[in-house]
Amino acid sequence: MKEKMKIFTIESGDVFEGARVDTFMLKGAGVSIPAIIIGEEGRGRKLGILPVQLLPEEYKKWQENGYVNIYYAEIGTTKAGRPKLVQVEDAETIERCICIFDTLIGYRGSNSHTGDIKEEYWIPNWLWRSDFSDLVKKYLGREPKEKYTEDEGRQIIEELNNMVPEEVKFPRKKYIFDAIFTKKREFHPFPGEIISTGIIAQGDAGRMGNGEQLVAIIPEGIVFRTGYSGRLYGHPAEHYYIFRDGKIIAVTMDEREATDIF
Repeated sequence: MKEKMKIFTIESGDVFEGARVDTFMLKGAGVSIPAIIIGEEGRGRKLGILPVQLLPEEYKKWQENGYVNIYYAEIGTTKAGRPKLVQVEDAETIERCICIFDTLIGYRGSNSHTGDIKEEYWIPNWLWRSDFSDLVKKYLGREPKEKYTEDEGRQIIEELNNMVPEEVKFPRKKYIFDAIFTKKREFHPFPGEIISTGIIAQGDAGRMGNGEQLVAIIPEGIVFRTGYSGRLYGHPAEHYYIFRDGKIIAVTMDEREATDIF
């Protein structure tokens, strides 16, 4: 059964109702079609084209201007059996929505689309991994673990500071939790049903960095996330979202923890 859904565009934490339908030229046929376009053309890149069947009035606007914004659609199928959007006048459900993920990447970085946090833990960083293992075995008499909770990690540091002779301690004659341990997170799989994928990149053949952009159907009430790596120049490294009551809420982890919004 087809469902008439709301459409949102998500740009790395910024959420807008609706989506821009642009013009895509079918070079072999010499014909232009209305489509949602994600990703990029070129080496190491991929252009994602999702055809859109517009309502008659909107189709005229698209012909005149080369683009149009739409706010509601259902999922249809092209003659070749691939997905397309069929514009409708209103939504009939708030149990699902259509999202266009225009997700950025940091300089020389990448991005990710995931579900909510599955597990959070701490491990010794690469500089301390072997030294930490040797210290735990020698002075605490036990095998180091692969993963620690924050409390476990801080307890280990306190024990080492109490037991390791001063001449062994390095640096600052004291072991510091934040200098030795690195926080790691594992995430649930992306909960959306992906219907179109594009790839953006930096540099020749995309070797400097690359990441995905998506069009997906998102269910109500399930947390999802976009993450970014590379040089972000002060921008957050991730955003969390939830589709609730017909709206998408977007927050950083700091905002989420401070407000307990979801």
